[in-house]
Amino acid sequence: MPFNKTRPTSLFLTTLISFLVIIGLFAAFDLAAFAYFKTKYHGEIIAHNQSMLKNTAEKYSTHFSRINTLLFNTYNDPGVIAFNRHLQGATDEELRYLEAKSIVTRLRSDTSNPHLFLDNLVVYFLPHGVTLDKDGSSGAEDQYNRLYKSAAYPLPFWENRLKSADAFSLLPAADFKTVWNSPAEKKLLPVSFHLSGSSYLVTAYLDVDKTQRDFLGEGGNGRLFYVLNGDGSVLFGTGEGGDPAGPPVFEEKSGTAAAGGMVYFRYTGDDGLTYITGVPNASVASQLRKLNWTLLAIFVLSLGIALAVSLLSSRRINRPVKQLVSAFMSGSGSGEPSAIREFAFIQEKIADLFKEKAEIRSELRSRQSLLTKYSYINKLRSIHTDIHEWQDFIASDQSFQIIVYELRFRQAKPGEEPVPHERLASYYREHLDVLLREHSPGSHTFQMEKNQILTVISGAVAADTLQAMLGDIRHLFDSDKEQCLAAVAVSSRFEHASQFNDAYRQALERAGQATLAEETQLLLETRSGLQACALSPAREQELNACLQAGDDKGALELIGRQLADMRESGAGVVQFRQLAESMAGKVWKLMDIHKIAQDAAWPVKPLMRRLRECCTFEDYIEGYRELFFSAAALIYEKKDTEDPVIRFVMDALRDGYGEELSLENLADRLQMSSAYLSVYIKEKTGANFSDHLNALRVSKAQELLTGTQLNIVEVGLRIGYRNITSFNRMFKKWTGQTPGEYRRAAKLTAEE
Repeated sequence: MPFNKTRPTSLFLTTLISFLVIIGLFAAFDLAAFAYFKTKYHGEIIAHNQSMLKNTAEKYSTHFSRINTLLFNTYNDPGVIAFNRHLQGATDEELRYLEAKSIVTRLRSDTSNPHLFLDNLVVYFLPHGVTLDKDGSSGAEDQYNRLYKSAAYPLPFWENRLKSADAFSLLPAADFKTVWNSPAEKKLLPVSFHLSGSSYLVTAYLDVDKTQRDFLGEGGNGRLFYVLNGDGSVLFGTGEGGDPAGPPVFEEKSGTAAAGGMVYFRYTGDDGLTYITGVPNASVASQLRKLNWTLLAIFVLSLGIALAVSLLSSRRINRPVKQLVSAFMSGSGSGEPSAIREFAFIQEKIADLFKEKAEIRSELRSRQSLLTKYSYINKLRSIHTDIHEWQDFIASDQSFQIIVYELRFRQAKPGEEPVPHERLASYYREHLDVLLREHSPGSHTFQMEKNQILTVISGAVAADTLQAMLGDIRHLFDSDKEQCLAAVAVSSRFEHASQFNDAYRQALERAGQATLAEETQLLLETRSGLQACALSPAREQELNACLQAGDDKGALELIGRQLADMRESGAGVVQFRQLAESMAGKVWKLMDIHKIAQDAAWPVKPLMRRLRECCTFEDYIEGYRELFFSAAALIYEKKDTEDPVIRFVMDALRDGYGEELSLENLADRLQMSSAYLSVYIKEKTGANFSDHLNALRVSKAQELLTGTQLNIVEVGLRIGYRNITSFNRMFKKWTGQTPGEYRRAAKLTAEE
C-alpha cells in the first residue's frame, strides 16, 4: 500500500486556519499601530495646544493692531486737535466744553463697538487738566482718582506719561474701580498713544475678561494664559486659579516648559509680544489614559468578534461545498439540490452552459462587423483587445490612413425647428461609409464621439483617388453647412497597425487647428507655431474690473479685441474653445465671489454651454454679449439691492468719478473708519475701492476718447485726473496702451 507523505486537510480546517492567520496579522498590525498612535497622539496633543496658542496670539495681535489704529485716528481727529489748541490758549473762564461734544460722541460710538471690547476711551489734555470719555468731560483728578481709580495708575503716572518718548504703549493690566462709591473692580488693560512733545494723550481701557471670553472661550477651558511685553514683564494673565508666581522661565529656543504640575507653551508674535499658555499636566495624562483604555477595549472586542465570525463562516462555507462535491460525484451532473439558494442556482446553471456556449458563438458571428469597429476604437484609444479581426488586420501588414471629421453643429435660426445633433451625426456617418467604400472598399467608418466621426482607410490609395474622395466629402458637408460645419483632418500614411494611436492623435491635432471659417475645411498638414491665446495680464485685469463693476459693454469690447487678434493670427477652434472655457469659469467664479445664490445664477449656465458650442466668429461675439450682459446684471443687482453700504459707495462712484473722490471722504460720510470701509468693500464685492474707481474712470475715458474730440488733458480732467502724467500712467496700466494710442487704434478699427 503506497504511503502519502502529504495528508490532505478538510476545507473546514483550511478555511478556519486561513481566518486565524488573517486575524493574527491584523492583531499584530493593530498592536503596532496602537504603540505608534499612542506616541503620535501625545505629539498631537502638544501640537494642538501650540496651534491653539498661535491662533489666540494672532487674535490678540490683530486686536491690538485695531486698537492702535483706533487710538491713532482718535489722536489725529480734527476735533481733538482743535479742542487741544483751544485749551492751550484759553483761561478757565473761557473754556468752551460744547466744542468737545462731537469728540464725546465719537468716543461713545467707538467704545460701544462690541468687537473692540473697550470699557472706555479717554482723551487727557494736560492744559487745565481736562479729560473726555464716553460719558462726557471731567477733571483729570476726578477721572484718575475716582472714576477710573487704580493704585498702579494714579494721576501723576499719566502726567509723566506725556513726557515719555514712546508713542504706542501697552501697559500692564490692573484692577480699576470704575464706580466711585462701589468696591467692585474691573481688570483693564490700558493702551495709550501720544506723540513726543504733545500736550494730550489718548488711552483705551481694554476689558481683559471680555477678550478672554472671546479669544480663549468661556473660562479659558481651565488654561492659564499670559501676555508678556518685549522686556519680559507680564502685561496680564488669565485662567482659573492663576499661578501667582507667574509663568515659568523657558530655555532659550524652547517652546515648552513644565512647572508646578502644568505644561506651558510659548509663542512670540510678530508684534514682539510673548504669549504663554499653561495646561494641567493631569489633563494631558488623562487624555492618553482614556485613549489607552478605549483602544484596548476595541481591540479585545474586535478580536472576540473575529474569532466567532471565523468559526461560523468556516462552517457555513464548508457545508454547501460538501453537498456540491457529492452532487458531482453522484455521476448525474447535478445531484441532490442544495438547501442554499445560491448553490442550487449553480447546480441548475451548470447544465445550461453548453447550450449557452452554442448561442454565444452564433451571436458573435452575427456581430462580426460591430466587433471589428470596436477593435478599431480600442486600438485608437490604446485599449488592449484580443479580437480575432484585429489580429487579422495586423497580420495583413498593410499601410493605412485615418480621416477624422470634427462636427460643429450650428444653432437653429429663429423660427426653424432644430435637427437633433445625434440624427445629423448618424446621417453623416452612414453617407460617409457608403461614399468612402466606393473609393476604398476596405475602409471602415464609425462614430467616435457625439461630434466626431472617423474613417480608417486600409492599403495604399492613389493621390488622385484621395483627392476625388476628399472632393466628395467636401460636397457632402457643404450641401448642409447651414446646420453643421466640418473640419476634415487627414493623417499621414502609416505603415503598421501598431501606429494607430499615433495616426489618430495626429489627425485630432490637425482637426483642432481648423479656423472659424464658415465652410468645410480640409486639413492635410499640421500647422506649426500655434500657441495658447490667453488674455494678457493687462486685459485680464481690465476684464476683471469691468465684470466687477457690472460693465458688460466694456467687457464685450475687450473680449472682442481679443477674438479679433486671435482670428487675425489664425487661431484654431481649440484655442477659441479654450478661451470660452476660461471665460465661462471666470464668470462662474464671479458669481461665487459675489455670493449670488445658485438658483439666481442658474440662468447663466445655458449661456455658458451655448458659448462652448459656438461655431463662427459672430456666434462667439453674440455668445459673449449674452453671457456678460446676464452676469453683469446679476452682479449689479446683487450690489444694488443687498447691501446699503455698497449701494451708497457705488452710487458715489458713478456720481463723483470726475471729482477728487477718496476712500477717506466716503468713510467720513458713512461714519466709519477708512480701513474698515476698505476691507468691507473688498469682502462684499471681491475688489477694492481703487479698482472700482479706476475701472469706472477707464471705461468713461474710453467713451470720451472714441466718441468726442476732446484732447487728452480735457479727457483726464473730465474723469477726475488733474495731472496728465497720472492719467497716462493709470490708463496704460489698465489697457496696455496710452490714451493717444488707444484713440488712434479705435480710429483705424472704425475705418476698416
